Amino acid sequence: MTRSRSLRTTVCAASLAVAASAAAALAQTAGKAQTVNGLQIAVSGLERAEKAALKDCPPGTNTVNAVQRPGDELAVVTVSFKVLPDFKATPMKRPTVTAADGKTYNTSVQLVDVGSVPQYSCQFIYRVPQGTKLKSLQLDTATFDLAAIDK
Repeated sequence: MTRSRSLRTTVCAASLAVAASAAAALAQTAGKAQTVNGLQIAVSGLERAEKAALKDCPPGTNTVNAVQRPGDELAVVTVSFKVLPDFKATPMKRPTVTAADGKTYNTSVQLVDVGSVPQYSCQFIYRVPQGTKLKSLQLDTATFDLAAIDK
């Protein structure tokens, strides 16, 4: 009886360790930095909200609030930026997200003077139908996996 219980405890602990390792690997995939024109970019979070501030990126004085509509929700994707020495100031399009069903969503947040601050974080707000699972974020030539962090 004791041997059986010990074996179950060992198997359970091993299963938990494997699950924790897999979760950590998924989180690293989502947050892995990519470089575009000398700008290091990484997704650092994804959450759902009823209201959110639509600030320029990098954050400035231009703020408008977005509010959830019936049947929709706001997906807030937080992205961190670091300006590297080889940064080239080129116009960047607004990032888009793609849902698991292949539909693409746009944000109202503008990318304005991205090299003006050496390091910053921005929140990109997307109005999506309630329950939408997000697959990826596309920012210029970089694509980030959101499925790993969209629970």
